[in-house]
Amino acid sequence: MIVRILTARVPRQNVGPFNDLLRAQLTELREQPGLVYVKLARRLNENGGEEVVLVEEWRTPADLFAWTRGRLTKPRLLPGTEDLVEGVVVAHYEALDLSPDDLAQRVLGRPAAQVAGPGPESDDEQGRTEAVAVHVEPQAHPVGHGPEAAVRPRVVPGHVLEGPVVHVGGREQRA
Repeated sequence: MIVRILTARVPRQNVGPFNDLLRAQLTELREQPGLVYVKLARRLNENGGEEVVLVEEWRTPADLFAWTRGRLTKPRLLPGTEDLVEGVVVAHYEALDLSPDDLAQRVLGRPAAQVAGPGPESDDEQGRTEAVAVHVEPQAHPVGHGPEAAVRPRVVPGHVLEGPVVHVGGREQRA
């Protein structure tokens, strides 16, 4: 699982239009294949503006890649949204709170013990030597029918986890 977090500072005069645009985007976002969870939240600041956080949880890097159209370090916002903020930060994290059984249940809808074995690798996994990967070792079936492999999470390109990217005035820079 990949967690994508977008944070933005919104000046007071843009709070209403920004929130309307982001709520409209949530409708499209929730329809995306591979999206497990999304939450839009805000914290009001002393000058009437707000800090907004959009938390997305994606089943696989390929799902996130499809949503971002390959632009992982850039926010995917409706036209005009980025013009309403003082700064946008995009960061990606690998979820660590899932056991192999939890992952199999969430991704496949059944426990890992019922999984016949790892499926074929995706196009994104083939030939990647600079990726961060987590492999789950095969476990013996509880009734002795031979080894059954628990689900193996997909690889995550190392550059995705290198830290947030700040967007200021259409330029991108590492934080």
